[in-house]
Amino acid sequence: MSNPVFELVIYKVKNPQTAARIRAGLQPHVAAYPGFRDWKAIASTDDAALFADIVTWDSLDAARAAGQKVMTDPACAPFMAEIGEIFSMGHFAEERRA
Repeated sequence: MSNPVFELVIYKVKNPQTAARIRAGLQPHVAAYPGFRDWKAIASTDDAALFADIVTWDSLDAARAAGQKVMTDPACAPFMAEIGEIFSMGHFAEERRA
């Protein structure tokens, strides 16, 4: 098994309660995407509308393919509509210690 890729997205939602409900319902759907490993859905302790997702994928290719799929997947549309602003999105790998 290859080293996982971590996708980190930090964003603001329009309605925190609605977005949290939709996000929770969407997680099992995205878990069926190829290469999915895990999804940590977190929210700011200081701003209820500030969310972050840490999604773990088998590879960078799987992460990128999933990112494209989310944009066109009708099941994801309600959640995407709740996003007001994306502050940061990137892919990361764990540093190896010598």
